[in-house]
Amino acid sequence: MQPIVKPLPKMYSDLAQKQHHNKKSIYSILVMAVLLIMTTHYPSNAQAQEFALALNQASQWRMINDTVMGGISASRLTIDKGTATFSGTLSLEQNGGFASTRTSLSTPVTSDINMIRLQVKGDGRDYQLRLRIDNQWDSFAYSSPFHTQKNSWITLLLSPSDFTAVYRGRSVDAPALNFNNIKQLGFLVADKQAGEFELSFKEINFICAD
Repeated sequence: MQPIVKPLPKMYSDLAQKQHHNKKSIYSILVMAVLLIMTTHYPSNAQAQEFALALNQASQWRMINDTVMGGISASRLTIDKGTATFSGTLSLEQNGGFASTRTSLSTPVTSDINMIRLQVKGDGRDYQLRLRIDNQWDSFAYSSPFHTQKNSWITLLLSPSDFTAVYRGRSVDAPALNFNNIKQLGFLVADKQAGEFELSFKEINFICAD
């Protein structure tokens, strides 16, 4: 008598289909898991290009005051727990009247950066955020003046169009500012008001704003 073999192929076929389906399901789950991990740990390109100028060492900031021209203004910068404070005394004597601090950028600004965001707390005086596209100490700068509120933190959002090229207090012709070219960043006080001044600021963020 012939053995019964006809139902077996169908059984094997059903089993194979189930195994194939299970493999597809496991593969889909693995793919979804990998995508989830990548989304969690690897930010988008726009986010990855953003960075902050951390405030770690006061020694990385230079003081440049009117003493280079015979004035007697004085300034200093201290950093405590991520907050920097630029302070001193502004004097109008001996044709003086300005105090400033600046630092060089160790991380190049990428081409997609189009906004600078920072928090400042002042004394009610006017200050300037200054950017330079070279490493010289006496060259034109791109300046963006801002007014502070005494003892209150305010947030500044600045685009390239908020800056004007100046040299020794006068506007000059210069190429349109591109944050990608920044080499130095700093603050200046020159509001023609003699006396004590104090400006605090936190981490400076270079961002890609939509």
